[in-house]
Amino acid sequence: MPTKLKGMTSLEIAIIVAIVLVIAIAVGWYLYTTFAAAGQQASLTVVSAKITTTEDGATLTLEVVPQGGASVQIKAVEIAGTQVDTSKITPTLISGPTTVIVTLDDINVAVGQVLTGRVVLSNGAVAPFSASVVAGGGEGAP
Repeated sequence: MPTKLKGMTSLEIAIIVAIVLVIAIAVGWYLYTTFAAAGQQASLTVVSAKITTTEDGATLTLEVVPQGGASVQIKAVEIAGTQVDTSKITPTLISGPTTVIVTLDDINVAVGQVLTGRVVLSNGAVAPFSASVVAGGGEGAP
């Protein structure tokens, strides 16, 4: 004859602990993803960078994509240790995948050279890039 047991068995306790654990992980993940996304600063990714030389000077072409939901403002572009004036950067407000054109007046470059630089945003974020120098006037020239 079966006897009535008092209390829960270890299997019942294990099932309750597992259910509580799954609920705690789900709530924790929801809170983490919610607040991690809200705390991220808007940033920018430079997909490609190219410097085109012509007889008139050099032009830096940057393909950029903003990261995060907000638009980003370019504060400066620095290349080979030289900061470019924002009046020579078009456009400076980036809200989606964009081609940014930077006129380079004070930089001497040679075809085949690779220069490093960075895009500085108004919120302080920095996006580094490497740009190779190509001759203008042919295919791909601005």
